Amino acid sequence: MDTKEKLLNSAKKLFSKKGYYETRVSDIVADAGLSQGAFYLYFKSKEDIFIELVKSMSNKVVKLLKDYASMEMDPEEVIKNSTFDFFRVMYEERPIAYIFLFQLVGTNEKFRKLYMDKNKKVRELLHIIVEKGVKSGVFSYKNTENIVNILMGYVRIVYLEYLLKDNIPLEDILSLVSEGIDVILKGVKG
Repeated sequence: MDTKEKLLNSAKKLFSKKGYYETRVSDIVADAGLSQGAFYLYFKSKEDIFIELVKSMSNKVVKLLKDYASMEMDPEEVIKNSTFDFFRVMYEERPIAYIFLFQLVGTNEKFRKLYMDKNKKVRELLHIIVEKGVKSGVFSYKNTENIVNILMGYVRIVYLEYLLKDNIPLEDILSLVSEGIDVILKGVKG
């Protein structure tokens, strides 16, 4: 494991355990068994290393959505499977995501911009997936933007309320999401 990776692993562990505000650079380097100088070769500040962790988490989500957006399969299955994979990734990353969304996005312009940029990219990729369903006739409702908004809104609520705040087991979340996506894509009428 290289020095940067050691620092990132220690930072992730300590942020997850102590929170953002209680974790110091000196804690990170001590946990990694490195010097402060080693830290500053790779990162300017605690904020900088946390941004790196958030970018890593966000890049996993964007990559999986890019992969799904390029697939030629049933759009309904793509939406479901990509949402399941999103929740699997975020379940593993929930301590960092919790700190990011509940402690930092509202108080720091850099974090807010990072959130908005990644959210925009996710929206663009989901738009591509939904548009395939609209063009192929799989979805009879034709307003792609509304479908994207409804899907993103539903996923955001489940993500914030169940995964981050209530710490519900992943399998229960995936079951809830499967049912919710079916309702969104098939309607509430029997």
